[in-house]
Amino acid sequence: LTEDADAAKRFLASVDSACVFHNASSRFADGFRFGLGAEVGISTSRIHARGPVGVEGLLTTKWKLYGNGQTAKDFSSGNEVFLHESLDLD
Repeated sequence: LTEDADAAKRFLASVDSACVFHNASSRFADGFRFGLGAEVGISTSRIHARGPVGVEGLLTTKWKLYGNGQTAKDFSSGNEVFLHESLDLD
């Protein structure tokens, strides 16, 4: 947890992980909570493709979550609701 936006920005950029969080519970690391639907598995390797692979198979995603101290309980109790929306990637 930090109130220092610059420190959080450096942290989020430097952590080599699929998910990195600023002022939010790590319990948000869940496919459903990311708007991806139910998980069928979780890869723990850096590149998870096998066999012949095209460019799409070599891409990985880094999820950055910015919060204000929220926990998973806030959402399971109904005090907060998930908002899944497409982001402009340009």
